[in-house]
Amino acid sequence: MQPLENKKITKIERKEILKIDDTVAVEQKIKIYVNNEEIVSLAASPFQVKELVVGFLMTEGILKGDWCPEKIYIEETRDNTEVKVELEGFVSLDGKTITSGCMAAVSFLNDVKGYTDDSLRIEPDRLLNLFKQFQAKSTLYRTTGCIHAVAIADLYNILFIAEDVGRHNAVDKAIGWALLNKVPFKGKIMLVSGRISSEMILKTAKWKIPIIVSRTAPTSLAVELADKSGLTVVGFLRGQRFNIYTHPERIII
Repeated sequence: MQPLENKKITKIERKEILKIDDTVAVEQKIKIYVNNEEIVSLAASPFQVKELVVGFLMTEGILKGDWCPEKIYIEETRDNTEVKVELEGFVSLDGKTITSGCMAAVSFLNDVKGYTDDSLRIEPDRLLNLFKQFQAKSTLYRTTGCIHAVAIADLYNILFIAEDVGRHNAVDKAIGWALLNKVPFKGKIMLVSGRISSEMILKTAKWKIPIIVSRTAPTSLAVELADKSGLTVVGFLRGQRFNIYTHPERIII
């Protein structure tokens, strides 16, 4: 399914009424089944679905047992996308209940486990250049204004860009891509288009990605969790300036 569609809208401009076509982001339910049992329904953009499912299930620690990407089956219907995962094991919800429905941001991570001691260091000019690359390649974000973009990068290049109507979904897609392609998280940087929430920090810390960067701000809890987990948080990266909220030692000044 395509991530965008055209809609007829009414535009008011200087008291003039215009009937025009506008491009909007598609949002759809992604129903995830494990061994034929529905465990969650996410509201997401209906592309990069395999990356989303792998990133979500692995980051949340829901799958316990043997499974492989080849046993993930995706079926598109008119109203939703169904993803079926075959698992030689069981589903672990750690005492929590997942209900079906439209849940745009589902996460059961609630604390930092472990500490990120990655020795990655980066110069400001290189970081600014990476973010320029990221913004130039975030095409859906620029087209609609309501799509969140997340990238995985190394010191030199953008490796993958995920885009979704949900910022947490975009993070899961980026992580899922790395897991599917066996790309190690050591020495990597996560770039995000919007604010950095506590859930995003927890997902990043789970895989010990050392630096997360945004053009906007982190929340107070995000800063607290990042400091605790050893992550470097960079915010308000615009033009030639940015703020470092935690662990500034990774930015070479």
